[in-house]
Amino acid sequence: MSPDRSENQTAQLALQGTIELKSPSGRIILQQFTPSDAQDIFDLINRNRAHLSQHGDQTAQKYQTVSDVLKSIAHPTNPSKLRFAIRTADGILVGSINLTPDSDNPHRGEVGYYLGAEGTGQGYATEAVKTLCAYAFETLGYEELYAKVVHANGPSARVLLRAGWRTSGVRKSAQTAQSEMVFTMG
Repeated sequence: MSPDRSENQTAQLALQGTIELKSPSGRIILQQFTPSDAQDIFDLINRNRAHLSQHGDQTAQKYQTVSDVLKSIAHPTNPSKLRFAIRTADGILVGSINLTPDSDNPHRGEVGYYLGAEGTGQGYATEAVKTLCAYAFETLGYEELYAKVVHANGPSARVLLRAGWRTSGVRKSAQTAQSEMVFTMG
């Protein structure tokens, strides 16, 4: 049984130092967001606004300026949410992945991710999901993770299936009113 986590424990762990996770293959590195990442993150979003918006995701709308990105890093709306840059081994930012603790169950969390169009089809998302899951289960003590994918986003669903997740249901998205698949691991 994993230890109980207070709502702020994850945030406190993050404040002790920037978390950096290397995938087993070494092809990607997950680096916790820092203010110095703001320009890279904005540039990735700005180049990929149409790509990121195609399934109703709000990332492109939320971050209209570098300042918006910087504010979200320096003063996150949910300090317990761990947000990571997905970088190639040579440091190129290709996407983002995050882990949000469930407010009702300290042993459960939600995984979300996006890649810029230039990073798709290369296995980066699958490696990022596997790497973050290992960290969540082995280091943070999570027992179950879940992810929601709009039905039309087949590539994202395939990422989760390749990473060993299972489909656990279909529901209507609260944000977009689209049908979304729910995946779980653990």
